[in-house]
Amino acid sequence: MSQSSRKVHSTRLRLTLGSGLASLTMSGLLAVFAGGCQSYERRPLDIAGHHSAFLARTPQSPEVRKFAESLVASAAGSDQGPIEFDPADGVSCTEAELVALVFNADLRLARLRAGVTRATAENAGLWEDPTIGVDLARVVESTPEPWKMFTSVGLTIPISGRLEIEKQRAVVEHAAELARVAQREWSVRMAVRRAWSEWSALDAQLATTRDFLSRVDQILAVVDKMEQAGEIARTESRLFRIEKATRAAELATLESRTREADLRLRQLMGMSPDAPLRFVATGIGPTRGAATHGTDASQLERRSPAMLVAAAEYEAAEKGLELEVRKQYPDLHIGPGYGREDGQDQVLLGLSLPIPILNANRQRIAEARAQRDLAQIGVEATLEQAIAALRTAEVRLAAAVRRREVLESEIVPMADAQYADAREVARLGEVNTLVLLESLTRQQEAKVGLVEAARDEALAAIDLDEVLGPPATSAAQAHPGPKTESGSTAPTADAPASSAPIPPSPTSGAGR
Repeated sequence: MSQSSRKVHSTRLRLTLGSGLASLTMSGLLAVFAGGCQSYERRPLDIAGHHSAFLARTPQSPEVRKFAESLVASAAGSDQGPIEFDPADGVSCTEAELVALVFNADLRLARLRAGVTRATAENAGLWEDPTIGVDLARVVESTPEPWKMFTSVGLTIPISGRLEIEKQRAVVEHAAELARVAQREWSVRMAVRRAWSEWSALDAQLATTRDFLSRVDQILAVVDKMEQAGEIARTESRLFRIEKATRAAELATLESRTREADLRLRQLMGMSPDAPLRFVATGIGPTRGAATHGTDASQLERRSPAMLVAAAEYEAAEKGLELEVRKQYPDLHIGPGYGREDGQDQVLLGLSLPIPILNANRQRIAEARAQRDLAQIGVEATLEQAIAALRTAEVRLAAAVRRREVLESEIVPMADAQYADAREVARLGEVNTLVLLESLTRQQEAKVGLVEAARDEALAAIDLDEVLGPPATSAAQAHPGPKTESGSTAPTADAPASSAPIPPSPTSGAGR
């Protein structure tokens, strides 16, 4: 082989080796890229399937049973009262709250929103993907080595430490979202209690009105005979018929309103309008715990859901500012590579480091500072609003208690005594129809007034509890929500995030 032939063969061999090495490098990087990518699969909506599942929901569904068992287990070692769940004999207010925590539509949406922040937290702080660069050049003039090729891989080394701050911020933002979920859960529980108070009051008024109409029918039979005998005038007997017709119209309205309240409770519970369940009221509204007079700012900070959300949002704003400040410090960009020029193999290493003197992330830092100031004022405003709402609820509750006590201890007993005396006089033969009708009407008004007073007392107590938040418990409630690496709970669509205890079965201070 001649010397010129050997040179050509050597040149071809070097080009082949160089091109083969570059191709092998590119193939390996492409394989890694393809292996790390996720695939997309379309998931169509199943409206018919969800409709069937919605209609099949009952208070005894497996999801509710599982949550109830977790509450019973967590309450076993705590100082709170026993938790009973047996909707087979009728749904109580406590059981309605528990079902709502599992199936309420707004809560399911809120928990899935928390799942978004959880996904963000679990994937935050990752290194940036490497970049591949290929430069090709060809010398126009005639030369033995006209082609030049350089291949490099760009990497960003996070020497600024911002990735760790990104992880911390994502975890804090997820914690703030969990606080919003817990606040929403408490609000839904309060909405269930309000709806229960309204429904139980209407149910009690319904029973009272039916009893009133039954008594009117009994008296009306006697009045008709007296009218036929000429003992009373038709104008007097007609007053009883007018009263009966009026109360019958009220009864129809009460029946409609009671049904609407029943449907409202079912909606809050996430049940269908025709779900096989029956509400059982043992009084007006749920039972409330001990009085909370003199609640200070520290207690509100620990208990109030609104305060907990505002504090969590402030922590997220604080961590956001820390991240933006850290971003002004540069990360190191390196670009190792391989190339060939003039027949010579070359190993390359490129380094670059931004100099933060012109931009330095000033805009984002200023925005983050303003956001922190806004979050701070948000905490302060929330505290002021909570204190004002707490005092207003206490005043309303005290007034409702006084009204209920007066009706219960004075007005209702006097109305009962008046009607009993009027009946006794009538039994002895001295029938005064106007006095009898007035006594019966006053007794009905007193009973309805007592029911409304008990309802107003229950609603005022619920307003107070909503501001205060759930009571502190020595043992956190267990629920099936998974946890992130930071330990924060990530609820699922059917897994409550709140650690608030479910109160015992409700009773009432005022009977029907």
